[in-house]
Amino acid sequence: MKCLNCGSEITNNLKIIEIFSLTPITPNYICNFCRQQLKPLINRDNCPRCFKPESGGICSDCQIWEKNYHKINCHQALFEYNQFIHSYFKLYKRYGDILLAKLFYQDIKSWSLKNHFDVVTYIPASPGHLKERGFDPVYELYADIFDLQNLLSKKDADKPQAQKNRLERMKTPQTFFAQPAINQLSKDQSILILDDIYTTGRTLMHAHDIFFERGFTNISTFSLSR
Repeated sequence: MKCLNCGSEITNNLKIIEIFSLTPITPNYICNFCRQQLKPLINRDNCPRCFKPESGGICSDCQIWEKNYHKINCHQALFEYNQFIHSYFKLYKRYGDILLAKLFYQDIKSWSLKNHFDVVTYIPASPGHLKERGFDPVYELYADIFDLQNLLSKKDADKPQAQKNRLERMKTPQTFFAQPAINQLSKDQSILILDDIYTTGRTLMHAHDIFFERGFTNISTFSLSR
């Protein structure tokens, strides 16, 4: 198998117990060279609320959310945002290389097996972005791993989040509205909302509000990168 990012051959050094196990082996789509360029967030001094790396406690972002909006994060992520992640999303989202949706399959799958939720949904693409790209990048990133429910819709924004500075991101107005299926859920169910990148948390906070305002209290969020 070849790495979806660089095309190099992937060497899977399976253990004896994995070879003879009846459990299906989770496929790997990223080579060791590319993996070495990642900065995993596990076992680091991350913010306990949003997983911001090397925070040494509750980070300034989460303190702002709590002080100004009375909201507390419950977020996890896999990798620190760095140049490799930046280049990955540039190829995947901007240039539409949909095959890259599977690059982190093994990592996301491993996380999903350790974290269980009653309902899993995702941050959907706005109509404008969906038309431009031809696919929904967040949905494709997670669709083969989670049983995703389409519970949110997103309006077209004045300009993309990537083109906004930090203050503009924080002040972005609500752009989500609920799909009718949300009314069929039980209020005591645990909810997981998936996104690709957590920057200021504004997008996920807006999505969180849609559920919170309808009486849901057990709401968590997850992203590939933070």
